[in-house]
Amino acid sequence: MRPSLIALAAAVALTGAGLFLTVSANRPDVNQVPIISNQPRHPVTPAMTEDAARRARKDAPDFEKKDYEGKAVEIGRPHPGKLQFAYFVLEGCPCSIEVEPLFHELWKVHRKNVDFVAVINKDDKVARQWSVDMLTPYPVVADPKGEVITAYDAPNSAYSALIDDKGRIIKVWPGYSSSILLEMNKLMAEEMGQKPTKFDPQYAPKEATSGCAFDFKPQIISG
Repeated sequence: MRPSLIALAAAVALTGAGLFLTVSANRPDVNQVPIISNQPRHPVTPAMTEDAARRARKDAPDFEKKDYEGKAVEIGRPHPGKLQFAYFVLEGCPCSIEVEPLFHELWKVHRKNVDFVAVINKDDKVARQWSVDMLTPYPVVADPKGEVITAYDAPNSAYSALIDDKGRIIKVWPGYSSSILLEMNKLMAEEMGQKPTKFDPQYAPKEATSGCAFDFKPQIISG
């Protein structure tokens, strides 16, 4: 999908209502991408859930990268007193488009204690376009060769990892849903010794959905 299709007025169809959520309306010729809530495009399977669970409490893959502006971004490194939330984006993927504003809402709640970073499967030009079109308020890191994506064993977009201040993975999520977003909100607060703030998952699907598959193929942990 062309970058011009990423810059969208995202159409989020809620069950029983024709509600449209405008993410970015600064380009009048943008094609709208329909997002249908509560209909998982790529259902999270039990095997995916089990595989993600096996990755918890292990050292996070450690990277020092740069965002599209050339600013240093550390991924998976210890940061005393700060968590990190890293998630993986596939250019043009409707799943990535749908979940992006929901991650922005989490960031608004937890930005004092959690550093957010988006890792996209393309070059700096596309990373910049994604950031501008989606109004992403934190770093977007280009990963055209899939170095970070495969290190974090993310076979699909919308995978995410919460990393503690010692550089260990707290939890990996193989997708998103209303309950997953509520769990993310809860863990981000509790890991910092705080009471969770009320969080509205809005239009997130009830059933867990993963994103579109990356070309990079990490190995699935078994046994």
